[in-house]
Amino acid sequence: MKLLTVTIPCYNSAAYMRRAVDSVLPGGDEIEILIIDDGSTDDTGAIADEYARRYPHIVRVIHQENGGHGEGINQGIRHARGLYFKTLDSDDRLDERCLPDFMDLLREHADEKTRVDLVVNDYVYDRPEKQAVYRIRYGRMFPPGKPVSWQDAGRFLMGNQFMIHAVCYRTQLLRDMNLELPRHVFYEDNLYIYRPLPYTKTVLYAPYPLYGYFVGRADQSTSPDVILKRLSNVERIAEEMCCSYRWEELCRQPRNLRDYMLSNICGYLCTASAQEFMTRTEEGRKLHRKMFDTIRAFDPELDRHIRRHPLGWAASREGPLGRSLIVLCYHLVRSFIHVN
Repeated sequence: MKLLTVTIPCYNSAAYMRRAVDSVLPGGDEIEILIIDDGSTDDTGAIADEYARRYPHIVRVIHQENGGHGEGINQGIRHARGLYFKTLDSDDRLDERCLPDFMDLLREHADEKTRVDLVVNDYVYDRPEKQAVYRIRYGRMFPPGKPVSWQDAGRFLMGNQFMIHAVCYRTQLLRDMNLELPRHVFYEDNLYIYRPLPYTKTVLYAPYPLYGYFVGRADQSTSPDVILKRLSNVERIAEEMCCSYRWEELCRQPRNLRDYMLSNICGYLCTASAQEFMTRTEEGRKLHRKMFDTIRAFDPELDRHIRRHPLGWAASREGPLGRSLIVLCYHLVRSFIHVN
């Protein structure tokens, strides 16, 4: 059995996927790289097959009809041989200096008695002109290198939401909960982060900037212009996140985890609302109203707690002033990351 599976979903990634794959290879034979060729029409499939021929004990390739990023992750979960599971986008990288330490930490927790459910690592933002322009750390929430329960975790700050770059789940946990991400829907990584959390009992913090998250390419799904074209996807993921668990189900979780999950959905709702209002159209406002109407219909108690949370309160504002303020805050956050 491999120690770690790194799944790399690829769609027409020939121009940049080599950097992603090459950044994982130093992990050696204990690592498995699953390249998911998502119906690419460029040389992505050929490049993937080339790596599989050169590194047959490390790299495997799955060619599939186009199903989107979420289906790439689904395939990774189905076929992974690693004890732990991590996703790497094809335009991102792992830090080769941090990867050996990360593998050492996983090796310490490979035995059945010491396994953990979730491993959290720091990540950095990469820009075209410079790597590691800004680092997201989780040291205030978790002690480094020591497994803890959610009861022993610290309080989360609003700026410390998990991104897909930060999480590494135990593979069997994802299978046991039957995690299935939607096909042909963007921003589904938020479901991948959120839905497994109630199934996690132990968390291990790896205090390394393991993941380099590339921002700045015009055609990225996180590019503002691209997001505005996919608002229905943004709204759908917001609804699916919020309708994953009722408030009474969240209250069965340890308080730190419940508070984090509430903060997580409120943070995404805040982002979704800002993006809907940025259109300055009635369609954007209709999507916003539908999003909150769906949450209210699913669970009125959850809706009340969302609206009491600072981020949820901000996201639910519908007046001109509220719309302007949330859009302004959204731009300020993006500018802060860009400047740093």
